[in-house]
Amino acid sequence: MAELSCPVCDSPLDEAGRTFRCVLCEGAWVAEDTLVAILEQRASTLVELPWQARQDKPRPCAECTAEMQTVNLGSVALDRCEKHGVWFDADELTALLKQAKRFKTSAGHVGEHDEHREGLLRRLAKLFG
Repeated sequence: MAELSCPVCDSPLDEAGRTFRCVLCEGAWVAEDTLVAILEQRASTLVELPWQARQDKPRPCAECTAEMQTVNLGSVALDRCEKHGVWFDADELTALLKQAKRFKTSAGHVGEHDEHREGLLRRLAKLFG
């Protein structure tokens, strides 16, 4: 993987567990599948991310430098590259984690593959719950 650069201050990002952090502005770069996994763990269920477009000055993707979409997820304003990930300014990831349960997958959107995952999650919850 090429070196990632901060969309805010253009400094190199440091790997921090499943995310990448900027030591200067304290922002975080998170791959979208990693974000889903983090939110599912926090919500203890499958989640669906209802991205809502907003109008703001676009920032460059930390990975490919293309302009990212400016979006809201819950009440948090974010920058998103559909291919590579989501940029969180300082404290935005914490704010989003507090809203994790808002993104639960509704029963009407569960597909055959998801039903298997949901059943597995229920069994695991009974074992460890």
